Amino acid sequence: MRSLTAALALLLASSCQGFVAPSHNSHQIITTTTPSSTQLKKQPLSRLSVATDINAVGEPGTADLPWSELGFEFRPTKSHLRMTYRDGKWQEPEMVESPYINVHIGATALHYGQACFEGLKAFAHEDGSVNLFRPDENAKRINRSGHRVMMPEIPVETFIKACNDVVKDNVAYVPPYGSGGALYLRPLLFGSGPRIGLQPAEEYTFIVMVIPVGDYYKGGLAAPVNGLIVDDYDRAAPKGVGAAKVAGNYAADLIPNMAAKKKGFPICLYLDAATHTLVEEFSTSNFIGIDNENKKYITPKSDSVLPSITNKSLQTLAKDEGMTVEQRDIEVAELSTFDEVIACGTAVVVTPIGSLTRFEENGEESKYQFTEDVGETTRRLYDTVRNIQNGEIEDTHNWNYKVE
Repeated sequence: MRSLTAALALLLASSCQGFVAPSHNSHQIITTTTPSSTQLKKQPLSRLSVATDINAVGEPGTADLPWSELGFEFRPTKSHLRMTYRDGKWQEPEMVESPYINVHIGATALHYGQACFEGLKAFAHEDGSVNLFRPDENAKRINRSGHRVMMPEIPVETFIKACNDVVKDNVAYVPPYGSGGALYLRPLLFGSGPRIGLQPAEEYTFIVMVIPVGDYYKGGLAAPVNGLIVDDYDRAAPKGVGAAKVAGNYAADLIPNMAAKKKGFPICLYLDAATHTLVEEFSTSNFIGIDNENKKYITPKSDSVLPSITNKSLQTLAKDEGMTVEQRDIEVAELSTFDEVIACGTAVVVTPIGSLTRFEENGEESKYQFTEDVGETTRRLYDTVRNIQNGEIEDTHNWNYKVE
């Protein structure tokens, strides 16, 4: 486990960028103060956790909410963090209590889709602390996405500090330890400056909103679900923006996703757009195939697939168990060789797939059948990552960042 100050000191040792004077607006705001690089560098550089005063952060789970009944849906909280990029630099971050934002009618996010976002979670531990799970990876990914659509970089240490501060300000909404829930963070970066011609904006807005959520499926790990292989639509084009977490990627999935649900399939699997012969990814999740006999964990390698932080974590845990991890092309016909198939992502961690159905052009139906119950490897990987997130086993890879 990493303390925030120690982790940021490591980041700042190689690159440090400070905030400038805050901007002013008409919202009710609470201004946060970011420590200087000198202050942060005074902290010990150990990657081990450093004892902190839990009361300085506050007690999680004190909001009046039905913790055992939380789903994965929007709920109001105390505040969100907001920061503006203007005149070539990031302004001071603000805590804003209003859930609304004024946006220029010419904003590039509205006209040209100049927007990307992230998703990560904070968890309460038994000792009363609150920990973010791998926010450094989200910081790197939002910058890759932003670069693809010409938006300014958010320094990694700035991103992590923003996540830390918004969780701290909303600590009452962090589901208590043992509830199975988490505080979901949705960082969002978008072009807020006006442009009518196609070009990047001069002003950008970065926000981090938070929502208390429960298990995506009640009870933790759901029974396997049946998926549909999509042939009538493509998720992303070769050499397009499939590897970036931009808003438009998800809009493209709305029609096929709703159509599949009407047919009784709660999840869609997309194939490569060029040939429709290779597995790419599910609607909002990466694809994982498990070969238990040969102890293999297989996931697609494609420039059109979003690199999942959950998938990256599961690959590490699979290697820890002695499994062989392969990132490579997966032919559709190879689906029949997998013992277990998993859809993985931040919201659910893993969704076990019971079967995948494909409707051929001639009307025939192909069906790939996997486990009827949650597979042993799926269960084991899920339990391990959830136990790390909840602080119940040793965090040997230093994925948890303690909120301070």
